[in-house]
Amino acid sequence: MRVLLSIILCFASAVAFAAAIPVEIRKSDEGFALYRGGEPYYVKGAGGLGSLEALRQIGGNSLRTWGDVDRSLLDEAHALGLSVCVGLWIEHERHGFNYDDPVAVRQQIERHCAVIDEFKNHPAVLMWGIGNEVELESRNHKVWDVIEAIASHAKQVDPHHPTMTVVAHAPKEAVELIMQQAPSIDILGCNSYGGIVALADAVRDTGWPGPYMVTEWGVDGMWESDKTSWGAEIEATSTVKAQQVIDRYQLILDDSERCLGSYVFHWGVKQETTSTWFNLFIDSGEAIESVDALQFLWTGSWPPHPAPRIDSLQINGKRAQSSVHVVAGETVRASFNLRRSDPDHLKIRWELFMESSDKRFGGDREQRPQAVHLTILQNKGTCLAFSAPDAPGSYRLFLYLFGAHQNVATANFPFHVMDK
Repeated sequence: MRVLLSIILCFASAVAFAAAIPVEIRKSDEGFALYRGGEPYYVKGAGGLGSLEALRQIGGNSLRTWGDVDRSLLDEAHALGLSVCVGLWIEHERHGFNYDDPVAVRQQIERHCAVIDEFKNHPAVLMWGIGNEVELESRNHKVWDVIEAIASHAKQVDPHHPTMTVVAHAPKEAVELIMQQAPSIDILGCNSYGGIVALADAVRDTGWPGPYMVTEWGVDGMWESDKTSWGAEIEATSTVKAQQVIDRYQLILDDSERCLGSYVFHWGVKQETTSTWFNLFIDSGEAIESVDALQFLWTGSWPPHPAPRIDSLQINGKRAQSSVHVVAGETVRASFNLRRSDPDHLKIRWELFMESSDKRFGGDREQRPQAVHLTILQNKGTCLAFSAPDAPGSYRLFLYLFGAHQNVATANFPFHVMDK
């Protein structure tokens, strides 16, 4: 009986997911707009593989992937009323792919065309995201021919879903190559962080005639941040990040003529310089204040139990911009200021790590640095006293303030230990 029921459910699922929800781009006197199932569809999305239920709860309507997609993800998204920008990962020349190798090129095209063939009728599919920042350190322009071959195939077999390729911000040369070599691309995807203040003008300056989306956005990138005297990037607190999210979303909304929506970054957990830089969640699943901000932006309402807010973190009374040096073994004093919440009602966690030695480029996968034993001398309220590590070098102190409702405030502070 159980086996028969399983077969029936599988069959029912296959039937239910046999018809695509048509997606189209319409142009009017007011500009471009995306329609899904015949209704206007402004993308309020996130990029990453975090909780889809959490995304739905805060008012999000779409998920972006870079190449990690399977039927179970699409099924879950559809069940929750979410769409998916299905990422098709196009290999980067800087990673060693040879676009003069006809066999490798053909295999890549065939692999992605097969994905389109397999999922073109799934109702969760919103569009095909063909490639992400392939222009970075690229000299062989044949990569755009590959993107065109895949986009052209999508056009032939799938009339219901637009095609998009994604670049870093809006590089004029790359966009000109897309227009010349990949005319089957419908939407220009732009990943933009601090530069988002000039993105709308930058897109127009490239000569791109169609609509675009902001396919990654959020807080300042580490390449845009202040640095200590020894080169460690200074990360904003979760409260500063939340304000950046609010300010930058307004910039996205302002371009109602050309922009079809956006995907905030990063809906999940990923090491990039630190384990908290872009992430909207920490390893144990708690959400930072930016998630509260997104709920407000997408629904008009703040959550009833917002995340803690942290004003600043200091070491020895100084901020990170001071490039703090300490002597091995000496007592170091850290303190933080709260903007909201009583520290007595928060769970406070401190962690110490070596500064990352595996900092990469363009979002490439990084290894998390080694944790260091934190020798605590005193830990009371908003103050911590600890012994500086004995080994000279660069370190980073992390602070987590856990609220009572699966949320958290984060901050960290890079400092340098000198020999005795």
